[in-house]
Amino acid sequence: MRHAVSICLAVILSTAALAALATDIAVAQERPYPAGESSHAIEGLNWTIVMPDDFDPATERSLVVILHGAGGTETGMARSLAFLAKDDYVIAAPKSKGQTWARDDLDRVLRGVAGLKTSLHIGKTRLHGIGFSNGGWNLAPVVFDEDLLFTSACWVASGYQGGKPPKHAQKGMGVLALAGGDDPNRRSAEATPGMLVDDVRSVEVRIQPGLGHKWPSELMPYYGWWLGVQEGRFIPGETLAFDWEEDDVDPPPPADDGKSGSFVYWYSAADDAESELAKLFQNELLQNPAVRFFGTQLRAAKRERTEHEARFAELKLKTTPALVTYDRKGKLKKALSGKLKAKSIAAALRSVAATKKQPK
Repeated sequence: MRHAVSICLAVILSTAALAALATDIAVAQERPYPAGESSHAIEGLNWTIVMPDDFDPATERSLVVILHGAGGTETGMARSLAFLAKDDYVIAAPKSKGQTWARDDLDRVLRGVAGLKTSLHIGKTRLHGIGFSNGGWNLAPVVFDEDLLFTSACWVASGYQGGKPPKHAQKGMGVLALAGGDDPNRRSAEATPGMLVDDVRSVEVRIQPGLGHKWPSELMPYYGWWLGVQEGRFIPGETLAFDWEEDDVDPPPPADDGKSGSFVYWYSAADDAESELAKLFQNELLQNPAVRFFGTQLRAAKRERTEHEARFAELKLKTTPALVTYDRKGKLKKALSGKLKAKSIAAALRSVAATKKQPK
């Protein structure tokens, strides 16, 4: 009797083990790469892949491809962007065969990215490219590929130096250049917007003060938020377009800080979540070059409507999004709300800005 029970128990355990093995195999087949960081050979190059912890093969996700600098490593580059994995970005960092990038390397990267787009189920507007230093100088042949349809391109410690943007870029590609204030390549980064302004949907430059030719770690939170904007991700009030002050006093009190006035962005966490107008205002209008030029001369603050309903009513604002400007003494100058346009927002900010003329 004991022998029969032992046999039955052994069969049950074996069946359970086989079922668990089958489950593990199925999961492995669904997830092309393990969670976290791993190394792989793709198209004859070594790649470091960083995967989100959760992986649903039926859900579209984002892919960021990063090219290293001269003498750099794929692992180092992947780890510099690993923080993005928590927001469902896959990080893919290839290693050139030599110290710098050759044309053959870039061709292999293109083929590798094409394969990753399929195996990882990358969304149509969720492919991004970024290059550091030498990787930046060689970024254009990758991100400007007509077939891969990159949604964004970011030059780090480098800048755009040529290459024809793809046809979809005018309406479907954002460009960002990042550099240190003491980086010899800063000028190339700062020249990027002027060179691409007519060829891409949006382009801007950000500088980390006091940094030499190194990775701009302080600008990474902005880069992560900016990636989401390029994809159309939107949470009311969550914007890094300006350095928002946390003081709840409205208007922000006058200060001897060199600013010529202030403005307040009003939003509603509940009402704006499904509003295309609110999304347009936060993701695009606040990024408009004229809006940024005049707005950066002012102190910037945000207010959530339901938390300050009495003040919202006092200002006679009808709906969110809304923007209110004040002069240096705190006197109200302009109050806009509802269906806003970049021109009217820029004009409101310009009314209290010290420099009235936007440089060409």
